[in-house]
Amino acid sequence: MPLSEAQTYLDHLTACSPCYRDFLELQAKYRKRRARMIFALAASVLIVVGLASWAVLRQHNQQIARAVVDLRDRSMARGTETRPTEVPLEIQRNAAHLEIYLPLGSSEGFYDVRIASTRGEPLLTETGKAKIDQGVTRLHVDLRTPLPRPGSYVLQLRKPTAEWVSFPLLIR
Repeated sequence: MPLSEAQTYLDHLTACSPCYRDFLELQAKYRKRRARMIFALAASVLIVVGLASWAVLRQHNQQIARAVVDLRDRSMARGTETRPTEVPLEIQRNAAHLEIYLPLGSSEGFYDVRIASTRGEPLLTETGKAKIDQGVTRLHVDLRTPLPRPGSYVLQLRKPTAEWVSFPLLIR
């Protein structure tokens, strides 16, 4: 409808109190409905962003918090010295749980796990329980204290009454 035709209706609306009241009521309902729609849209966006952030952070924390150390192809030479030619194992500093695949033939039971400086000073000592699962002896260790700062270290393992077995370790 062109503005010239609408002018007659606008003139009536401004002069007729019942029509103007109806117009204001319709206008208020429209504004309420629009405000509810904007609120619902904003709430939906916030919920989606919150859930997506939670999922990303959860996945990120699970990936980083768990470190897998595979010793299956390494030998269990006794002693606190590591072989200079052996490639160091690598783990992230923010790991809170170690899953260590012990060398083939390792038995189930409790193991002491220690991270020491390259000079042999113990920096962190924990205990974990190893179980054989599908032919692999898996040692689960929850770290109660954070790993040392990034650098070169020695990972040492032993059964409680045995000697330490050492592997070079790089913490990133």
